[in-house]
Amino acid sequence: MEIGDKLKKLRKEHNYSQNDLAEKLHVTAQAISKWENNKSVPDIINLVQLSELYNVSLDYLIKSDKELQSKLSLGNFRLEIFRYLVLSIVLVLILPVIILTKAQFFTSSHGLGTWLFIGCGLLFIIFVFLSLYSYITKKKHFIFSWISLLMLSFIVFLGFFYNYIMAVLQL
Repeated sequence: MEIGDKLKKLRKEHNYSQNDLAEKLHVTAQAISKWENNKSVPDIINLVQLSELYNVSLDYLIKSDKELQSKLSLGNFRLEIFRYLVLSIVLVLILPVIILTKAQFFTSSHGLGTWLFIGCGLLFIIFVFLSLYSYITKKKHFIFSWISLLMLSFIVFLGFFYNYIMAVLQL
């Protein structure tokens, strides 16, 4: 028996509608329908919640479904990538601060333009990582990609017209 059939059977045994179950799991009713029709599978977090809700073991839900087991192992791979992503975010955000501190950047006064460059650079880095995170978790990553591209364009624009912008701001 595939997992979709098991989930449908368990939902009906516990007298839940797809909407009721969707509310309990914080997903859409369409997601429940896709699971039950074997068009997609729940992630590991939802599987744990389902096993607790129906008072069945995870083993019961996934043991006979080899395809689901392979997808879950792919999910573990994504989790590993996510860990490396978080580590790289920390390094990318801390490393410039260490370099700037070592170069005694913070001990001298800088103009507005310098701080604009640094702020835009940090925002660009943050949005690039948000885009990567969204891509890994299979969420809509295009918005963060566009914002990253916009921030990069702004940094380039600021670089080309730095002297003019600073002259206008000094008026």
